[in-house]
Amino acid sequence: MRPAVVLIRNHLFGLRTAIRHMSDEPALKQLVIGSFSVGWLVCLSWLFYSGFEFLYQLGGAAFFLVPRLFTLFFLGLGAMLMLSGAVTGYAQLFQVPELKRLLCWPVPLHDLFYYSFIKAALMSSWAFFFIIVPFIGAFGVYRGWSLWMIAWSVAFSLPFVMLFAGLGILLMMLLVRWMPRGRTLGLLILLILTTGLWWVMGYIQEMRMSQQDDVMALARFVPGLELASHPLLPSGWMARGILALARGEWSRGLLYLTLLSTSVPVLYLGMAKLGEWVYPESFQKQMRGRRDIATKASWISQVIHQVHPGQGAIRAFGVKDSLIFMRDPTQWTQFFIFFGLLALYFVNLGSLGYNKLEVVWANLISFLNLFSLSAVMSSLSSRFVYPQISLEARCLWLVGLAPDTLRRLIWVKFSIAFGALLFVSLTLSSLSMLMLDLPAFSVQLGWVLMPCVSLALSGMSTGLGGQFMDTHPDRTPAQILSGYGGTLNLVLTLMTVIVLVLPPGIVAHLKITEQLNGVLDTYAFPLTALYILILSMLAGGIPMLLGARSLRNRDF
Repeated sequence: MRPAVVLIRNHLFGLRTAIRHMSDEPALKQLVIGSFSVGWLVCLSWLFYSGFEFLYQLGGAAFFLVPRLFTLFFLGLGAMLMLSGAVTGYAQLFQVPELKRLLCWPVPLHDLFYYSFIKAALMSSWAFFFIIVPFIGAFGVYRGWSLWMIAWSVAFSLPFVMLFAGLGILLMMLLVRWMPRGRTLGLLILLILTTGLWWVMGYIQEMRMSQQDDVMALARFVPGLELASHPLLPSGWMARGILALARGEWSRGLLYLTLLSTSVPVLYLGMAKLGEWVYPESFQKQMRGRRDIATKASWISQVIHQVHPGQGAIRAFGVKDSLIFMRDPTQWTQFFIFFGLLALYFVNLGSLGYNKLEVVWANLISFLNLFSLSAVMSSLSSRFVYPQISLEARCLWLVGLAPDTLRRLIWVKFSIAFGALLFVSLTLSSLSMLMLDLPAFSVQLGWVLMPCVSLALSGMSTGLGGQFMDTHPDRTPAQILSGYGGTLNLVLTLMTVIVLVLPPGIVAHLKITEQLNGVLDTYAFPLTALYILILSMLAGGIPMLLGARSLRNRDF
């Protein structure tokens, strides 16, 4: 039996064991995960159902719009699958601690590649069924499909997600193998950023100069529609196959299913052969790169050492955390993907005509954007900020011996998180409000709100991380988050976002619609700002005090 098959069977056995032990998890964690999963499926299904209901109210135009929107939806989903596959594949093929142990075993490197590749493809694609199933299910319920038809749609989804996840891993492998390093890489990144900034500025200027109120061309309002309809794209096969089966065209639908199903083994066989040639060299390149970093600081390290603020212990902790973050692609890629997608959406608000809406609707969209930005910040603060104190647990005794205190350590962690969230929140919220041409009241309220949201989230995640510190030496950030404290932190940060963003949005709406009278109208801004400030200080300050006291009382 090949070693790759043995490794895959061993991983499946571990997965079955983990499923059997799910009942041993904290009740709060099970309740939160179950509630969020059911709520996500129900809300997303309702959203898709409402969208299809609206489209078919347009009459004959729906028969033109729905097939093209199907292809666009699956093209966007495929692009996200490729990003997920690339990020997960890099971690599984080059960075997981398991690789160091497997390299000491009599396992050929190409078998190790087969195992890591299949594992990465599965890990990067399973969550997308929580998007595909509600989309197809909502359309099937609206059109009166049978359960067999929905089952056929699931059969289409399996090869679709595996195909695009594999394409993402393939792209990552090629980039790792042939991406230049050193100054060449720095110049290439600078060139790409400069070109992208120049294109975005030119696109915004062209949009503002050429946009007309009577432009109703679908391709202008839905960029990428022509690309999504290309007959050679797998996303088009997925959409056309499902719709063909829904119309009773079984031969045509099974043709597209065959195309998708046979493309997956062809791609994976090609990846297997490519992996035998590329993976050993790529792996050695990564190992050489790590030794180079250990012996000589990269240009990113030099820049961080030069520009990082603070002095003494505060600066040392800040530099260390910044370098760890920048040297781990599985961390900063998630950060840039989430906030990059939000920035791309905010930049295109004007091209979608939202800046020409009535001020009431523009204000509503603005606060929905602020809520989405705050929700992403909540998720990423739980992912990156909460585990920081626990990751320091194995070396906290050094801090106890050094001329420093654990109290200062937790405040340094807080200041770094607050600075990062503050920069991102102010930049993206200002971009959103600028593209929507909001009145001064909403803009000023947004500038007060987002720094306070950053303060509350960074304080809560850092403080609870100290209060529920995990001292196990081999725990990964994902394992730290899965505990009681991580689940509680995620729930509390989401509740904090709702309580902070919702009332100011209501006040802004009442102000714009002139429903506030007398003293309330005069003092609407200072009263709302005071509410935001007090609540954010309580939400961030109380956990910080509890976390600092917990660290002070621990005996290292």
